[in-house]
Amino acid sequence: MRIKLNGKEIDAPQNTSLADLLPEEDNLVVIVRERKAQEKLTDTFKLKIGKESITLKVENEALWNSVRDKIQGLEVAWRTKRVLAFGPFSCDLQCSKVQHDYEPGEIFLSLAGGSKESAYLMFAVTRYQLGHCTVGDGVIGRVIEGFRALRFLEIGEKIEKIEPVFDRVVSAGIKTRAEMTERILEGDEIYSQVTVGLKKEVANASDYAMAVLERNPKVEEVTNTYVRFKGIAGIEIGEENPEKRFRGAVSIRRTGKNTGDIYIYLRDRMPHRDHCVVGFVESGIELLEVAKKGDKIRIVTNPGRIDLVGLTQLQAQKLLGEKGIRQLREGETDDNAIVASQIPETTFEILSRGVVTTFGVAPNKIVKVKLFQELAPKTASYFRIATGLVNKKVGKLQVYFKTKDLAVFRPNVTFEEPLIPENTPEEIVKPGEIGVTNMSRKHAGLIGVRFIESRDFGPTAERFESTNLVGVVLENFEVIKNSKEGEVIYFMEVME
Repeated sequence: MRIKLNGKEIDAPQNTSLADLLPEEDNLVVIVRERKAQEKLTDTFKLKIGKESITLKVENEALWNSVRDKIQGLEVAWRTKRVLAFGPFSCDLQCSKVQHDYEPGEIFLSLAGGSKESAYLMFAVTRYQLGHCTVGDGVIGRVIEGFRALRFLEIGEKIEKIEPVFDRVVSAGIKTRAEMTERILEGDEIYSQVTVGLKKEVANASDYAMAVLERNPKVEEVTNTYVRFKGIAGIEIGEENPEKRFRGAVSIRRTGKNTGDIYIYLRDRMPHRDHCVVGFVESGIELLEVAKKGDKIRIVTNPGRIDLVGLTQLQAQKLLGEKGIRQLREGETDDNAIVASQIPETTFEILSRGVVTTFGVAPNKIVKVKLFQELAPKTASYFRIATGLVNKKVGKLQVYFKTKDLAVFRPNVTFEEPLIPENTPEEIVKPGEIGVTNMSRKHAGLIGVRFIESRDFGPTAERFESTNLVGVVLENFEVIKNSKEGEVIYFMEVME
């Protein structure tokens, strides 16, 4: 039988089941049947300008139709760093002076001096504010491909051709949440993963999306508009990219409720500054169309994240070698040393440079800890954010002060959740236990480790009622015992 698996055509024997095809799959799988294809005219047009081409998506069809036949042959009349203008030409528009803010890539009309004989087709290269004379805001649409070309077009270059873009439209077909025992039929399309292409323009935010999505996350919420996945608590997304969220767009919530969560859109939504668009679904959106809350979905990012922290220097070397990237070793350079940090940090920058520096630490210099996630969930989240373990396999803290009884760390970190008392000690604190000063004391957020047991004071030298026990040291306790004030201590979390 001829079938499709995640967008690729393959052959499968008769009576093949999904379990035969995907023997180790435990995530959501969907089968699509009875699709039909046809060509359909879209609201997208390609403009050939000199050696360049630009694709625009029309958002005001009436306005576009009123000028489409008049703009072919227009030349670049003038340009600035912010805007590019083709014209002039005549058009029959009513003059309405409006001050409007334009986003990069938006295409709009302007009437110079209010004259119908001096109309210009304008392309915003950066954010642009103009009090112009046209109908409404004058926006025709936006550039969706070839935006970079706007920066290189010269005065005099001409719109030589305007071509409509046809899409090969495929009907939705019948989508079924598949059971692994189900038999495959001729022509079936099977999806077991969503592939997401990410944007290098927002490299840090894209790396965050990789870290979340590559964990094959569970669906947190499903609406008619989007599917939401839980993000990593405590991570700040500084980059902005509030472009229109088309169907298939992947965005990160930057502020407000559900900060850090990832949204994948099933329907178009307008731009919003609270969202940073980091990429688009390349295949497998069918899985999201049938998803339910709690479903586990396999998500593959393009490119895949290059995260070397926690590997040995040798493992990092092999992984980089497969990608044609050169490794420079610093710190402990032995093959068995653990990579504690990498420069550059983001995947796109590593791919761009073709070289990455890995800083190694001897395995016996990394303190391994177990966190009390069930007993102290908020404090465990705080510890991960303070050390960097929230999104890395190796974290670190600097010794603030040290006595014969304990060592204390003072993280420089913002934590929105109040450190309420949780898992406070009752009778005794044992050597190796890790504590955090809770909100009942002035120095809330201090982290400490006790060297000797105490029936009076916690790991940060506070009374029991002001101490949240967050974890315990499992390996290499002597690293902290032998440390000095100002020294950096590296940590790894041992999971159950």
